Amino acid sequence: MNELLSLAWQDILSFIFVFARVGIIFALVPFFSAEIVPRRIAAIIAFFLSLVIIPVVPAPGIAADGLDVITLTVLLVHELLIGLCLGLAVNVIFAGVQIAGELIGFQMGFGIVNIVDPMTGVDAPITSNVLYIVAFLLFFSFGGHHLLIRALVESFYVVPVEAGFPGQNYVLTVLSYAARMFLIGIKVAAPVIGVLLLLNISFALTARAIPQMNVFLMSFPVTIALGLTFLIVVIKMMPSFMNSALADAWVFMKSTMPLF
Repeated sequence: MNELLSLAWQDILSFIFVFARVGIIFALVPFFSAEIVPRRIAAIIAFFLSLVIIPVVPAPGIAADGLDVITLTVLLVHELLIGLCLGLAVNVIFAGVQIAGELIGFQMGFGIVNIVDPMTGVDAPITSNVLYIVAFLLFFSFGGHHLLIRALVESFYVVPVEAGFPGQNYVLTVLSYAARMFLIGIKVAAPVIGVLLLLNISFALTARAIPQMNVFLMSFPVTIALGLTFLIVVIKMMPSFMNSALADAWVFMKSTMPLF
């Protein structure tokens, strides 16, 4: 009876650790972390995904007999940090796309035309919402969810369940990758920002050359029309960008997990 009880506790501990790693990922990745998705739905999906993953991941080599509260807390923090790394790999891409949309909207004069983003629950320009939805659809089209699940399963082999905290190299690598959201935002918004910058310079030169012309009123429709035109160009470039961004996210996950 004691052996059966010990075996049951071992399985329960395995599930708790797997569920902690999966749960933090679902709290960060797009759609499941959105305001429109009830938390209980995301928790239920994470619960059943953990049940599916348990048979294919190595069991933690931790005895339930000598486990105390402090050790359990350290183990759970360990799992949460690994899940944070995996969720961050995908979330940085969408955060960069949102930054690009905000930059484009600001340059086009849509800074005051903010609407509530149903995914994040915050006010954002309409251009940010459009790019976010396009990136979200491309993420599933390119099998990004399969890549994330594959990385999750492989993480239990690379970084098994054990007590420990991340080293300096791991923290610096994660922070360096997180800063890439600003680089992604600039790269995506570069065509629109560059064209509108040249347009504003031409309007400034026109205002200096022809003071009688009301350049201020004329600039609004021209800026919006040209911005929307090049926004279409940005959307056409999004598939190649998302493909390379997902490849970089996979490289980040593969290279960062061994540093833990």
